[in-house]
Amino acid sequence: MAIDELITEVKTLWKFDYGTNIKALRDLYEVAKKEQWNAATDISWDFEIDKDGDILDPEQDPLRDFDFIQALPDEKRRQLAVRRAAWTLSQFLHGEQGALLCCGQLVEAVPDIDGKLYAATQVIDEARHVEVFYRYIQRLDRVYPIDPALQTVINAILQADLWQMKCVGMQVIVEGLAMGSFKNMKKGTRDPLLKQIVELTAQDEARHVSYGLIYMRDELPKMPEDERNRVEDFAIMAIEAMVRPAVGRGGLGSQMEIYSDLGIDPEAATKEMREKFRSPKFRNARPNTFRDYVIPQLTRIDLITDRTAPKYRELGFEV
Repeated sequence: MAIDELITEVKTLWKFDYGTNIKALRDLYEVAKKEQWNAATDISWDFEIDKDGDILDPEQDPLRDFDFIQALPDEKRRQLAVRRAAWTLSQFLHGEQGALLCCGQLVEAVPDIDGKLYAATQVIDEARHVEVFYRYIQRLDRVYPIDPALQTVINAILQADLWQMKCVGMQVIVEGLAMGSFKNMKKGTRDPLLKQIVELTAQDEARHVSYGLIYMRDELPKMPEDERNRVEDFAIMAIEAMVRPAVGRGGLGSQMEIYSDLGIDPEAATKEMREKFRSPKFRNARPNTFRDYVIPQLTRIDLITDRTAPKYRELGFEV
């Protein structure tokens, strides 16, 4: 069984003032305690997955109009839909484990007792998410390896030396991406089991993003300019690492094996994807969780500045 080992630098801060310093975080902690759910007993696992139905909404599929998809026989198109759904959900599974590890670090590293208490509730949230997505994917197909771009970003978050980088990277960017994706899945899936899972998970993710927004609105203005600049640059690095492949190169990436197994010519598919994804009109007409969820959150905490805005525009975002 593969295990990746990272050498991380986490400064552990004891806090002996147990009073509330950031009331909004303490209030969020109270909400988190009330909204806990059990992945083993609060999910209707007796539902059967209809693998011939639409696990994920085909209308939200950025590849739905591609020639190499349309050319597939119906049976292979259904197989592809199931395997791509499992691949997508596998990335969420790996991301949830990354969030589990990061929140353990935040419990140690954040300086406020309110931040530590809330981060502790998120640790159990992420453990529950790992459990529920693994259980569902096993029924659907199989767990696929983590996408290299996602792994690069999560590793960078875990190895960051500033806790503010960890908070922005995980709570605002990665959790914002997850929250948007789960909301889209809830609207689009016709599978009642997955709908129930993503509804409960999205409820948790909204709190996780709120934690990042509340904490960073309070913290960023206090930071020395050089450290704040490092956080701003870290946010750009994280987004670019995940966005650049779709904006620039296109291609099947780490999903290559899925397409090849179903008889799709990877070179022809990659060529068509590159041609279409280079068009801003094509990209803007499709759901984009970075554009619709992540960039607005970064704007809310004033992390996109005159210094960094041109770099976001280079990636195709209007800021």
